[in-house]
Amino acid sequence: MNSDFSIDQALELFTIGAGGFFGAISRFLVAGLFGPASGTLVVNVLGSILLGFLMYNSEYLGYVSPRTRLFFGIGFLGSLTTFSTFTVQTFQMPFIEAASNILANLILTLAGVFTGRGFVVYLLRRREGSSGL
Repeated sequence: MNSDFSIDQALELFTIGAGGFFGAISRFLVAGLFGPASGTLVVNVLGSILLGFLMYNSEYLGYVSPRTRLFFGIGFLGSLTTFSTFTVQTFQMPFIEAASNILANLILTLAGVFTGRGFVVYLLRRREGSSGL
């Protein structure tokens, strides 16, 4: 083990791992409520909304600590969302269904990030009583 490895780094790794544990379980449970491709789309869109909210909340409102970003941003949301499953499922689909799946994932996940951002902008405007960003 590298002697430069600190307790703080170990705590960061544990934080990410704990978030990943809960994110993976959540993906399994949420995706299980839908069919395979639909479940993957749902967790990817939900994760994108939450990631947009987390990123912009952290950036503009400052309510999110670095440790919280590690737990939720890298750990939980990194495990909740799944590019690899999306890729494999898309590869296994007929061409038209695959193309629709690709478009749905791209458009809806990007829209999710903007939705999360929009919610933070709304909160910022309410908090400051200004026109905001």
